[in-house]
Amino acid sequence: AHLLGRQGFWTLDLHVNSDTLIPRPETELLVETALELDAAGSDWRVLDLGTGTGAIALALASERPRWQVTGVDRIHGAVQLAQYNARACHLEGVRFLHSDWFAALAGERFNLIVSNPPYIAQEDPHLSQGDVQFEPASALVSGVDGLDDIRRILVDSGAHLHEQGWLLLEHGWQQAAAVRELMQHAGFRQVRSARDLA
Repeated sequence: AHLLGRQGFWTLDLHVNSDTLIPRPETELLVETALELDAAGSDWRVLDLGTGTGAIALALASERPRWQVTGVDRIHGAVQLAQYNARACHLEGVRFLHSDWFAALAGERFNLIVSNPPYIAQEDPHLSQGDVQFEPASALVSGVDGLDDIRRILVDSGAHLHEQGWLLLEHGWQQAAAVRELMQHAGFRQVRSARDLA
């Protein structure tokens, strides 16, 4: 993808660069799950945390034109890339902001928050294997157990979710039980895990 400068995701052809992760097919499960949640035609406000290329935000906007979709990222280059992808995909109604998680969203609430945050432990041997060696560590690594960013999202998301709102997170393949426990401890209900195709 870095050689070509682009990567397919959902039904979109997205530009990629060294500021972001390469969108992966497994993350399409977040899009599928989000689309299954809403009643047809609902005018939801949706937030994509750590948007990167804008893949999740743009995929949701392409399927639900009435949704008000916002994507945030703390890396300036990622925000610029997501904005470029929105224009290239003719989805310019999606808002992309520079924000360290919720920092730029004071007072805003959403029906759905979705995120593919960093979730790899800092000593994980997979970091030196395969394509992730060429991607930014800031988009991959999250503390000793890989859960630091998920903990932060769980602590702060309550102030930004409407009553009966949803939070969808991607996490590592061995983290399901730990993430469910963290979510329940944070007061979330109807907590469940789903397996992606990988």
